[in-house]
Amino acid sequence: MARRPPAALVVLIVPIVALIAVVVTRAVEGPSDATVANAGAHSIVIKNFSFHPQTLSVAKGTTVKVTNSDGTTHTLSARNGSFNTGDLSGGAQGRIRLNDAGTFAFYCKIHNYMTGTLVVK
Repeated sequence: MARRPPAALVVLIVPIVALIAVVVTRAVEGPSDATVANAGAHSIVIKNFSFHPQTLSVAKGTTVKVTNSDGTTHTLSARNGSFNTGDLSGGAQGRIRLNDAGTFAFYCKIHNYMTGTLVVK
């Protein structure tokens, strides 16, 4: 007859195994949509070949942090040329300062289908 482990041991091991599974899954998947949403009011995250948020409104003079969470290089570049992060490799961050009011369409120069809008008031 097989001997069962003590209940106290099971109570300790099961949560530890679950925690390890969550940590490993997060590391493989990258940031969740909730992490992206909570990145900050003055932040744009590039994830899964798209910008999050796709539209961002900020005050004139704001510096916006741009984080590339993809494994490939991207840019965040104004269509009118007024700002550009330059090439951001996977995991890299850049910043853009928005000194002029207006609505600015932006895109990734490497992947032209990636688009978004910055509204500067």
